[in-house]
Amino acid sequence: MKTYIFILFAFILFSCGVKDDYTKKDSPTSGKVTLYFEEGITPHIQNQIFTFKSIYPHADITLRPSNENEAVQALYNDCTKVIAITRQLTQKELEQFKAKNVVIDFSPVAGDAVALIVSKNFPDSIISINTLKEILNGNDTAYNHQAITILFDNANSGSTKYLKDSLLPNSNFGSNCSAKNNTLELFHAIRNSTNIIGVCDYAWLSDNDDMNTKDILKGIKILAVSKNQTHVAYMPDQSNIATKDYPLTKTIYIIRRSAEFSLGKGIETFIAGEKGQLMFLKQGLPPYRQEERVIEVDMTPINIH
Repeated sequence: MKTYIFILFAFILFSCGVKDDYTKKDSPTSGKVTLYFEEGITPHIQNQIFTFKSIYPHADITLRPSNENEAVQALYNDCTKVIAITRQLTQKELEQFKAKNVVIDFSPVAGDAVALIVSKNFPDSIISINTLKEILNGNDTAYNHQAITILFDNANSGSTKYLKDSLLPNSNFGSNCSAKNNTLELFHAIRNSTNIIGVCDYAWLSDNDDMNTKDILKGIKILAVSKNQTHVAYMPDQSNIATKDYPLTKTIYIIRRSAEFSLGKGIETFIAGEKGQLMFLKQGLPPYRQEERVIEVDMTPINIH
């Protein structure tokens, strides 16, 4: 009897040990990782990782919404193996990683854009890049002689940095520009004002079938943007982002420390692969890689006799 109990106890220990080792093993479909990502792309990253974990239950992935700078710093300090941001690493950042003998891999996975949002009571629906630049510079009455405040989703967000680098590379934002802590705070502030233009990622607003998005859009509207006053204004939608007719487009990247057989590699491969790309498509962003459809047409004449 004692022998039987000992064997049973040993079997239980062995079984638990095997399971524990398996779930902790770092592979493309198992292991543990913290994914730092820009808060502006939250709905898409949450959806991608939820689906990944449902397919690969041994993948323990903690989501960490942050800003662009914080995500890159976490990757540099080895606090994470993989991040998702809306730009590539700069040459300076790549050189800093190289100095630490860290090889970086990345995949562009989807198109995105900077969205300019206002309350439903805002008097217009269009803005030009030239006017936007004037307001960002501090000329708050450049928009139809109306005093305008610019409100960013976060002072260090990808959208904030994008507008600074692309429109004001040699000057600072004006005193009429300020920032909230995150996108949800921005939405709340926009609903209750008629003289604020908010700046956020379109990724928060792309999925027209999502109930949260529908609720958000009840209180705000998105401005169409033209390259100048004489050009056609375009909305930031899936088509206009893909064709780059909308002037403020950017790209979502999965960036990781290179390690071929890792959970970070699995996340990158999944999001850049067929399932991940289809999910972006269904949620209103243009996937970076479109699946080809091959159609064969039989040109043989039909014999009607």
